[in-house]
Amino acid sequence: MRLFRQVIVRQLRLEPVRSAVTVLGVALGIAVVVAIRLANVSSLRGFEVALETMAGATSVEIVGPALGIDETLVPQLGFLRDYGLVSPVVEGDALAEPDRRAESESRPAEMLRVLGVDILRDQPLRDYRLIGFAGGDRPPSAQEFLELLLDSRAIVLTEKYARRVGLDVGSTVWLTVGDRRDAFTVRGLLADEGPARVLDGNFALMDIAAAQLALDRLGRLDRIDVRLDAAVAIEVAEREIAARLPDSLTVQRPARRGQQVQQMLAAFHLNLTALSYVALLVGLFLVYNTVSISVVARRGEIGTLRALGLSRRAVVWLFLGEAAALAVPGCLIGLVFGQALAHGAVALTSQTVQALYVASAAVVPVVARAEVALAFGIGLPLSLLAAALPALEASRVTPLAAIRGHDRVETRFRLRPRLFVAPMALLALGGWLAQLGPINGLPLAGYGAALAFVLGAAGLVPVVLFALGRFGGPLVGRLFGIEGQLAHANLAGAISRLSISVAALAVSLSMMVAIAVMIGSFRETVIYWVGQTLEADLFIGPATRSEGARQATLSSEVERLVSDHPEVAAIDRFRTVAAIYRDAQIVLGSGDFAVLLDRGNLLFKAPADARAAVREAIDADAVVVSESFSLKHGHEVGDEIVLTTPAGPRRFRVAVVYFDYSSDRGVVMMDRHTFARHFGDVAPTGLTVYLRDGADADATRVDLLSRVGERHRIYVYTNQALRAEVLRIFDATFAITYALEVIAVFVAVLGVAGTLVTLVLERRRELAMLRLVGADRRQVRRMVMLEAGMLGGVSQAIGLGVGLLLSLVLIFVVNVQSFGWTIQFHVPVGFLAQMSAAILVATALAGVYPARRAARIYVAEQMGEE
Repeated sequence: MRLFRQVIVRQLRLEPVRSAVTVLGVALGIAVVVAIRLANVSSLRGFEVALETMAGATSVEIVGPALGIDETLVPQLGFLRDYGLVSPVVEGDALAEPDRRAESESRPAEMLRVLGVDILRDQPLRDYRLIGFAGGDRPPSAQEFLELLLDSRAIVLTEKYARRVGLDVGSTVWLTVGDRRDAFTVRGLLADEGPARVLDGNFALMDIAAAQLALDRLGRLDRIDVRLDAAVAIEVAEREIAARLPDSLTVQRPARRGQQVQQMLAAFHLNLTALSYVALLVGLFLVYNTVSISVVARRGEIGTLRALGLSRRAVVWLFLGEAAALAVPGCLIGLVFGQALAHGAVALTSQTVQALYVASAAVVPVVARAEVALAFGIGLPLSLLAAALPALEASRVTPLAAIRGHDRVETRFRLRPRLFVAPMALLALGGWLAQLGPINGLPLAGYGAALAFVLGAAGLVPVVLFALGRFGGPLVGRLFGIEGQLAHANLAGAISRLSISVAALAVSLSMMVAIAVMIGSFRETVIYWVGQTLEADLFIGPATRSEGARQATLSSEVERLVSDHPEVAAIDRFRTVAAIYRDAQIVLGSGDFAVLLDRGNLLFKAPADARAAVREAIDADAVVVSESFSLKHGHEVGDEIVLTTPAGPRRFRVAVVYFDYSSDRGVVMMDRHTFARHFGDVAPTGLTVYLRDGADADATRVDLLSRVGERHRIYVYTNQALRAEVLRIFDATFAITYALEVIAVFVAVLGVAGTLVTLVLERRRELAMLRLVGADRRQVRRMVMLEAGMLGGVSQAIGLGVGLLLSLVLIFVVNVQSFGWTIQFHVPVGFLAQMSAAILVATALAGVYPARRAARIYVAEQMGEE
């Protein structure tokens, strides 16, 4: 330990900038990994906590097809009482607003999760306590309980929500469900425990009959919860109940819904996790760079120690200890930064999760043991691995040669054929991995290919620097004069030391280029898709649809008002619901295929005569499926799929495969008449409206909203507004991706600054000689700034080339295997040009501090040392 303090710790203190940069690089890498893990956990945990809490003591649940359980089947389920307590459930979402006359009328509407149950029999299953009656905290009397059951406009809110918005028992609250807005009376409050604590108190309880009316679920149940008796084994009950259920119903444990959501989010979370490790990889490059430069700068000191009897093993442990001394504080600081970054990551990812996948109350979880173990479990071992090669190089220093200084000459870079072996092998490995299919539904081989390409390109960085050093001098001299020639010569003589910094910056830039090309390609594809498919004049949906409400529908009154409008020529009534196919969540929908063929459009993938195939699917047991459904489940045109209907499993022929970018879950669409025959004629979730020739879409929109009035709440998008909204959601979805890459580039730029500082310190005598022969401080500063700019330019050039290669992997391998979408390749030239200019400026600015240090070197001091 004494030797470690004298050799390693002392040197780290003497070079605080380089040490701080490395620690900060590791810290930011760890912080990004921790933040993304916390964001991933929060998006699932918010859903799972609500699920577990509202499931309460439920052992198993009976679920039906897409639209729930038909109440006519309930008499056949009387045998469930032989297994335990039974409680039917209706569940939905509603926008809640306090009465306008209340003091809190300025508060925005909030989404409530509404649970409709048979209150008389449900309390043993769920842990909630009714309070707040007669102005106190006592439970309801028999009379109050009866009023609660008999009043179809009665609702029970949580004490937390009521206090927040200024409501009390007897107050009026307005609920918007779908497009219907009605007043309800607060008949009681729920104590802050059990379900009342989830979703930040945004929970409401209603009697099941009132909930069915409010949520437009008359005649249907979402599920039937069963709490098994203590003497009944859950495995036995599942098996026996499944054998006695009608064909359209299934039995499952409540946790299965959480597993289905987790499966649905798996690819999204994997992609974020993979991107977060880019910043960590760059931070590890900094560790390698720091230890490597430390070895090169102290070869004489190492030789002296070796001459005094220090073993090779001890030398290795000394420099591994240096890596640990940098990694440990980096991990600790990274945990703190990670908690802070998690707030932004949760905000960005929760928007995407709620818009595309599932409604979830995402909150920032605290850093727990798992995150601490993750930080140190990856940060410390990988830092030691990054330092292993320079530590082994230090152990091979010859004592006598190092003491005499001859060994330093051997550190100059020499181009040898063996330098090509490992990089070319990695590039070949990447090409092979890119040909493999998904593993357990995830593009693991694709990410392996991307990593192999990155490491292979990093291995070729010294070769690129050598070629530029050999052939780039004349051009640099003509462009930047004598300072440029000196900067070029300095960099050409320090290839071994610069390779890691250039590789780190090039890797992070290549990922940014790849992400930019992928997002740009995806955006252009979506713009084209939207332009081709969204041909209607107006798009109408319920107000709660944009808030993530499940199965929000439009009322028949709104549908009639729209269809009767004199400017409306045709309407496509579409309905979408969440369904399960092969234990995976999909979107099941219906539309008017006749209207679609007459006025609408889809981008068809197969067959060649797709419009004729759609015409044949009208009122037939045939479906039109999205490309993502086709790829994920392996179905092509002509195949049959089995969907569970209220009458049991039914077969449907795949008539058409079309391009769709609205949901990566996969979409199965059938004609409205086919849907009504198998699932019932239910209310639509939206209307696609085609106006008469010459009609003004904006004026018609305003007129429709005025006709609907305050009784109903709907949104009406014009064609142009909907396209803008689609792109807004798209850009918000990828905001987290850009944020991660900016952090990675920032870490890499720190590495450039640290490397230049080290080079300045090591070239003090050379800089002093320049001053001695007449160079002024301005010229020295310009020389070092040019070195920084050259490093940035070389890194950017390498990053562009490697990034374009990686973008092909992301677009044609990772994206297809993750989401099942085909994206047209598009290079965003303008963005890449702006990014390249920004990187050149950033790396040049990174040279400001090293340049100032170089300019402050005094001739007399350095000559005196000689």
